[in-house]
Amino acid sequence: MLPDFFLCIGDDRSDEDMFEVIMNARIGPSLSPVAEVFACTVGQKPSKAKYYLDDNSEILRMLQGLAEVSEQAACASQPSQRPVIDRE
Repeated sequence: MLPDFFLCIGDDRSDEDMFEVIMNARIGPSLSPVAEVFACTVGQKPSKAKYYLDDNSEILRMLQGLAEVSEQAACASQPSQRPVIDRE
C-alpha cells in the first residue's frame, strides 16, 4: 500500500538531498498519485523544501495539530454506538 501523506522536516544542508528525493518521488511509483507531500525546512532560508517552520516549538505545534485532526477524523469515521436497551 502506497502512502498518501508524507511529511519531511530538516534543518541543515544535508537535508537538501532528502527534500529533492521526496519531491521527485511524487512523479514515480513510490507514492500514491494523490499523495500529499510536505517538505519543510526549519528556519527561513534557501531550500528545496516548499515550506518552512521557524523553530522547534513551531514543529511541535504543527505535530500536535496534526495529531488532533487525525484523532477527530478517526472518531468521525467510527460508527456511532447506541446504548443497548433491554426490552423484556
